[in-house]
Amino acid sequence: MAPETPVDGASATGSGGAPARPGQTGVTQRHTFAPSSITLQPRDGTTASATVDPIDTGASGELSLPADPGQVGWWQSGALAGDAFGSVVLAGHIDSKDRGVGFFARLLRVQSGDEVVLADGAYQQRYRVVTTRDVPKASLATSTDTFSQSVPGRLVLLTCTGTWSPATHYPDNLVVTAEPVGTATPRG
Repeated sequence: MAPETPVDGASATGSGGAPARPGQTGVTQRHTFAPSSITLQPRDGTTASATVDPIDTGASGELSLPADPGQVGWWQSGALAGDAFGSVVLAGHIDSKDRGVGFFARLLRVQSGDEVVLADGAYQQRYRVVTTRDVPKASLATSTDTFSQSVPGRLVLLTCTGTWSPATHYPDNLVVTAEPVGTATPRG
């Protein structure tokens, strides 16, 4: 029995392609996942990777970052890697008094065009950096769309920046925004 053709003449799959065979991904399906690793791939070739742990906002409304500055946190109330809409937000310390320079200190050198790869055990999603900007911490959540879930799918990387003060710590956040390069693909 042939699939029904909608009245407007479009195919039943909505994309013009054949339906997926059993056990295969259809042309309109996306793979989404909670990232467990991040790899920064700047054009200068100094690739670096870190583990990613789920984080969320604490009682104060601030992100609860991993204590280890060598690790990065994924905001689990945001989008999954590979989602068509929403911000996949990763945040990490730039440094630590007790543990030294953090993984996200590398964001200070990130430029438009550099690539970032998020992965889990099965899939990976590539992103290309499009903007970097400093935002006062006091206005990050209230005056920007950093955490928006109504934007086209994107990656947002956050760390502290500015001149450190013992009284106020870092005054700003470095916000790096990256757009997906295609859809998530199987690792391998």
